[in-house]
Amino acid sequence: MLNRRFLLPLLLFAASLSPLAAQCADYTKDPAGCQPSTFDTPMDKMPTVRVNAKGEVDPTASEADARKGAALLEETLHLFRNMRHIHWVVTVPSVKNVTTGVWSGGDMDGAGDGRGLGIAGNCIFVGHQNGAGFKHAINIFKIQADPEHDAPVQVGEIPAMFLGNEGFDDRELRSLVYKNAQGQDRYILVRNAGTNTIGRMETYTIDPQTCLPTHKSDEIDFGGQSHEFFMWQDPKNQKRVLVYMTNWTSGLPDPDRPGMKTSDLTILAVTDEVTGEPLQKPVTLAGFDLQEVGGPPVNEKADATGLFSDGRFIDYSDNKNLLGRAGNFQNNEQNRLHSLSVLDDGERAYVAGTTAGFYVLDTEAIATHTNAQLAAGQAGCNGRSTVVSPNGVIDAAKLPALANDCIHMVINNDPGLKAFLASNASAQAKAERYLVLLTRSRFDVYPPINATPTGTHSAIFVPNRPAMVKGNTKGRPAYVWLSDENGGCPLNYARIMSVESEITPIMIGAFAIPDNTLEECLTQSILEPNGQRRQQVAQQNHNPTVFKNLVFNTWYGHGLRVIDISLPMNPREVGYALPAPQGIARTYPVFKDGLIYWVDNNTGLHVAKYTGPRADELPGVGTGTYEGNATSPHR
Repeated sequence: MLNRRFLLPLLLFAASLSPLAAQCADYTKDPAGCQPSTFDTPMDKMPTVRVNAKGEVDPTASEADARKGAALLEETLHLFRNMRHIHWVVTVPSVKNVTTGVWSGGDMDGAGDGRGLGIAGNCIFVGHQNGAGFKHAINIFKIQADPEHDAPVQVGEIPAMFLGNEGFDDRELRSLVYKNAQGQDRYILVRNAGTNTIGRMETYTIDPQTCLPTHKSDEIDFGGQSHEFFMWQDPKNQKRVLVYMTNWTSGLPDPDRPGMKTSDLTILAVTDEVTGEPLQKPVTLAGFDLQEVGGPPVNEKADATGLFSDGRFIDYSDNKNLLGRAGNFQNNEQNRLHSLSVLDDGERAYVAGTTAGFYVLDTEAIATHTNAQLAAGQAGCNGRSTVVSPNGVIDAAKLPALANDCIHMVINNDPGLKAFLASNASAQAKAERYLVLLTRSRFDVYPPINATPTGTHSAIFVPNRPAMVKGNTKGRPAYVWLSDENGGCPLNYARIMSVESEITPIMIGAFAIPDNTLEECLTQSILEPNGQRRQQVAQQNHNPTVFKNLVFNTWYGHGLRVIDISLPMNPREVGYALPAPQGIARTYPVFKDGLIYWVDNNTGLHVAKYTGPRADELPGVGTGTYEGNATSPHR
């Protein structure tokens, strides 16, 4: 007879072998509790085109049936977890062929062209991916009194920016409601649009009641392709709003400064810091260039053997996917500044520098001086980066001046480096030590990791988690979240960095999806569920909005992913949203009144609500507007 004291353990062991063992008991005291592994996007079952009410590919389905079928797929394929899909707002309507009954060209068909997203007050602005022969206006939507029940309603448009027959891509939009000197509400919308060679910015004054523009500033031409930007509002002077604009084609002749080149980064004032009124012409305050301060050159090429100054790329080109396309390999490093985030106090900027990696800039001079002082050269700092490496050779005599640039890399602040540069060491020794420290101050994984078209895409600091290190009297952050945009196969993943030592950031954690592995991405389905050739959907991780313990990261074809970073060394997925048909989740997610808004390149504007672990930590109703590319919260 079996001894009873052995019976219970045996029963528990037997239960563990059954399907019922899938039930999880959590003893960790972790609010996230038991969570499944990272969602593997069901590419073979997820259509990229219009469906009917049964969720089947059908280009003739009505809008009502397409919505019904999309909702059915989202449920049966488990495309939403800990997220409730509240609204799907069409920004590009489909067009019906009256002869065939086929719908095409719109969000419902997975054929939209959404781009930038700006939200403040009760207004939403959605830009579009324009180009040669086509130009779509910016959609203006108004958030309704009950935003969870009623979808945003379109109330107007802002005409496309264009040159000849080519519409400018409305890449980035930012909006803000603030008070002027008289205590009156002012609403601005900053627009960055361009082509592959042109970048222009303009500021609109918006009526906060109607959401319609009442005035437009002069256009600023950046002399190249302005790319992404961060909008910073001075906490000591709410009337002062600055734009940190990146330039994808830096190093070209500067149209406003004869004999000079365009910068990697340009900082501009878009409001009058005294009155708070939008400026008719934004004022340039300062600029930064990585190459000028001794960083890697723009568009660096490999030697005849494929070797760069910092290594060589892994060659995956012997592998082929189901379309016969070769795996990744590249022979160029663009080394451009792609995007950045700026601390609320304005004294640090965290840079996503493409194949030059991630690094930290000291922007304290911008934060602590007035626009008037900076524009007039009276801030006691150099408005442009000191050129220490003309023709790629470092001039050691110029190195001490870098610490006095209005924007400079944090390595230039180090007392040890300053002392060494002031010593009797030889010029060669000074240049060598500086170059080593400068290189180490950039977290650069390229090479060996392939990075076409971008590499390090976004760098967003983790708020409310200060570095617990000696001397951090200003509570600067311990961690920064990096997204990594590359196409092809294998795809790159997101990383979390420690910046507890600002001059030597290190990777301490990473988050990936199954398709980041070579084996997965090579074998992805190329067919729709009905057997026809599916649309090819880009799948890079892109723009994150970051909170203390949660990251909301748009991941292109893999939707919006929610990652718990409470333990930074072990990020894990706690939710996701993958609307059907499959599209390209692109913009920074914007949080307003407890809801999440994002624009999908192919399927338009989506609104959802996160209901998963730590949802109580997110900003709720009446707490402002939060996003990853502007000082938050906004009114």
